[in-house]
Amino acid sequence: PDTPLAVGHGRVAARRQDGALWVLQAGGAGVSAARALAPAAGLLVLPLAVVGVQADGARHRVVRLEPSGAAGWVPVARSTVDVLPDARPLQADVDGSGDGGHVVVLAGPDDQRYRHGGLGDAIEATRVCVLERHGLEQMRQLVLPPPHVFEDIAPRRVPLGSRDGLLAVRAGPQGAQLVLVDADPAAPAALRIAASGAPLGNANRWMSPTTDGRRWLAVHTPHIGGVLHEYRRDGAVLNAARVADGMSNHAIGSRRLDLSAWQGPWLLVPDQARRRLLLLDSRDGWRQVHAWALASRVVDTASLGDERGVAVLLEDGGVVVVRPPA
Repeated sequence: PDTPLAVGHGRVAARRQDGALWVLQAGGAGVSAARALAPAAGLLVLPLAVVGVQADGARHRVVRLEPSGAAGWVPVARSTVDVLPDARPLQADVDGSGDGGHVVVLAGPDDQRYRHGGLGDAIEATRVCVLERHGLEQMRQLVLPPPHVFEDIAPRRVPLGSRDGLLAVRAGPQGAQLVLVDADPAAPAALRIAASGAPLGNANRWMSPTTDGRRWLAVHTPHIGGVLHEYRRDGAVLNAARVADGMSNHAIGSRRLDLSAWQGPWLLVPDQARRRLLLLDSRDGWRQVHAWALASRVVDTASLGDERGVAVLLEDGGVVVVRPPA
């Protein structure tokens, strides 16, 4: 299925083909009796639970599952919020509470506002919500007014001092733009757009962000030209500076949002054809310092840690590991 593996706290979590949750940990593998996990949504591993997205007829809700002896993994809480069918829940501490934070998810699915379909379907989010990680009650939310949507499936957590912010792609009549979402200090139940970049200028023009938390970049129009930009915040404005051309960290129609990978000061990003992996040095104005030719196109990447390199899954089924120079 399209559900990516989730790893954390000594566990590997996945969705089985029949819709059940499958979890591997030190004591062996366990499954859920319920078989309702959405086939394209993500999973989030917490210390005592796994959070996923459950299909409920035509609706989709966030569900928390916990281990229960011989019963396997059982649902213990479910949200009342309708979320994207392919939402990727993540954990973020938007209030700076220091406890690891709560569940962030894109919600308010809408298939009429913005008919682009660059991420696998034409259903886009109109809200971003923070759900309490145990009971999944809504704590904060931001609702976009028409005609805008979040043309995204998973915000990206970035540190803002002692709390977390969220980078997301908002889209509308002037195309996509990068926005920074954080907790609204004037409203305890609200999120806000704290800063935004300029839109790309035309509807159905999209961007694919990539970040290691400190550095914020995005490939503008990754399917038609692919121009990498670096963003810097100046108050309520995200200023973009052009870095390099001919790159693509996303395949049209794919739910794999970011095919680039970070290794310390280096960014590894595919070229426009996704047949080469380019190595850019952040310490030297994002200058390209190396390139690896690949046997077929990049499908996915995974960092193995700063010393061990990046694993690259290829379209022909092969896997290669590349390492930046010492």
